[in-house]
Amino acid sequence: MELFGLMSGDASRLVIGYSVFDTCEECYEYNEDACLIAVKLDGAKRVLGDALMSPQDAKFHPVFWENLLRDFGCSGGQYAMEADAFARFQKLAEEHRVSFEAEAFDGDDSLMVVEIERRFFTPDAD
Repeated sequence: MELFGLMSGDASRLVIGYSVFDTCEECYEYNEDACLIAVKLDGAKRVLGDALMSPQDAKFHPVFWENLLRDFGCSGGQYAMEADAFARFQKLAEEHRVSFEAEAFDGDDSLMVVEIERRFFTPDAD
């Protein structure tokens, strides 16, 4: 099965989106309790306009499927995803039978707040 140009076995290489890391505070940008994931790098850069960090303290990290299952951003499996990032996530979650809950943030479905069931978390290799 092909998914966004990759064969399903290559899901770990699919970029779901991008997140902003504040090197000064040593944490990711959040939307309330959910780690924020923009669909494109440009979207992640736009986050800086609303963030309290200075642009020189920001690092942009790609977020892959396997990162989400390892509690990326230490958010307890909660992620705030732009709609297209959510669509990528949702297809992979269905394919891998990973259960999650999702709702539109403040009724706006351009930002979906997702919580992955903890039983699907994968421990880090080290």
